[in-house]
Amino acid sequence: MRNILSGLIPVLVGMMLLTACETDNATLLTDGVWTFQDLTTDSEDNSVISLVSLAKALLTDASMEFQEGGTYILTSPLLENPTTGEWQLIGEDQLVLDPEDEGASTSNIETLTKDKLSYSETFVDGQMNSYTITTTWTRN
Repeated sequence: MRNILSGLIPVLVGMMLLTACETDNATLLTDGVWTFQDLTTDSEDNSVISLVSLAKALLTDASMEFQEGGTYILTSPLLENPTTGEWQLIGEDQLVLDPEDEGASTSNIETLTKDKLSYSETFVDGQMNSYTITTTWTRN
């Protein structure tokens, strides 16, 4: 009996440590300010590539803060006013951003760790070709 208990104790301690280290996605999102890192597309359409390049330039040195309660603030030195809106998680792998005065977008979360957030959204161009735009943020 004593051997069983001595073998079981390290397993229980390990499980408690692993459980204590787990963090849900909402906590990961709201645990600090994110800094814009990159915006990419897999589109081969020159118009889409140009628009993504413009958006990437506008987001240079931008930051995004997801606040508890479902509000976010996006600031960029190249934009006159911050963008604010509501955010929501759907399950563990979808992020909805709903800016004020604009339509909501739903993205698939590719990566969410304490220091990296990457999400992608799929669109269809005028020739009915689908393409993806991926946005990446980092946090130190």
